[in-house]
Amino acid sequence: MSKIENLLWGDRDDPRRELAELFPGEGESVTVRARDWARRVVDEAGVPGDDELRVIKTLRDAEPRLSLKPARYLAAQLNV
Repeated sequence: MSKIENLLWGDRDDPRRELAELFPGEGESVTVRARDWARRVVDEAGVPGDDELRVIKTLRDAEPRLSLKPARYLAAQLNV
């Protein structure tokens, strides 16, 4: 039922919640750890940071558990 509610009302989940599960650790924030990982992956793949679609695909290929919303969040973080 939650999928229908997401379609009707929008997905209000915080993408940082999923990132915290994928990038656990102490010290620096989840966003910093995830952004550093994403930057390494994108740089190694040779994808320009301003090509959001390719960045998202590259990140999701590198980490299959990464869903679309957190991948978009990370792509936006890299483009800042």
